Amino acid sequence: MKEKEAGEKEERKIVEIAGKKVRYIDPLTDWGFKRLFGTEANKEILSGFLEVLFPDKVIRDIRYLNPEQLGLTREDRKSVFDVCCKTDSGEEFIVEMQKERQTYFRDRALYYSTYPLREQGRKGDWNYRLTPVYMVGILDFTLNHPAGNGTGEAGVEEKLIYRYSLRESETGEEMTENLRFVFVELGTFRKSESELRGMLDKWMYVLKNLSRLMDRPAALQERIFGKIFETAEISAFTKEERNQYENNMMTENDRKNALDYARQEGIAEGRQEGLKEGEKKGLAAAAAGMKRMGMPVEAIMQVTGLSEAAIAAL
Repeated sequence: MKEKEAGEKEERKIVEIAGKKVRYIDPLTDWGFKRLFGTEANKEILSGFLEVLFPDKVIRDIRYLNPEQLGLTREDRKSVFDVCCKTDSGEEFIVEMQKERQTYFRDRALYYSTYPLREQGRKGDWNYRLTPVYMVGILDFTLNHPAGNGTGEAGVEEKLIYRYSLRESETGEEMTENLRFVFVELGTFRKSESELRGMLDKWMYVLKNLSRLMDRPAALQERIFGKIFETAEISAFTKEERNQYENNMMTENDRKNALDYARQEGIAEGRQEGLKEGEKKGLAAAAAGMKRMGMPVEAIMQVTGLSEAAIAAL
């Protein structure tokens, strides 16, 4: 009898979200990333993740800052979610989950980093001493890198993490320690559970596979992962939280399908009329479809890159 009750209880933990049977949230979605990394109740998860990326740092506490200070809005970006926080030692971290490739992502990261640096300025007598700012990009794609720079080309091993700083071009002398960039390219991580070695591997495995798991893997028994799996359990959500997550998943799926459709249409048209013109027609066709579905004009503009006037004319 007890075994039957246990089985029924376990079965109730599997829920259906956006047509799929799942148990845990997807941390690579807007709502999922915010749930794990962007809430006061779960700030130890963010601290633990940052300590893995920066093994020379011990973060005793963090304080969340308003991401609006960075000038980020849902309308002008395609990233899933951005977190800005300050540690007990005064260091500031900007953490961005970026799902879709951008041509000038490095420039964008540099631009974002200037905001917290500028806000450190003080009126009156100030000696320009700055506290460190770190930009962390968790990328669900691969950046373009020069040949032979760890991009998986022949004889070259792919890199998972790229670390950038300001250095003198010949001697390598670091100009300052107060501005650094860390980009994690999740697409290069392909290890199975049995291949996990160390905390970095385990964190990458969780980010990539959490939404596909039905149970907590034996390799992830550290306390921090217990916190993650507990936080990510969809069946424990309130009705409102579950609705929010499901709506976010549906929106993510709609955008992905729209982009895939636009790309396919662009390629098909491009074969006959030239790639550039074909892509334009493909985007227009995708926008027309989204317009018929009743999607907001702002969302269509974000997905396709078309102007409001162009969408109105469809």
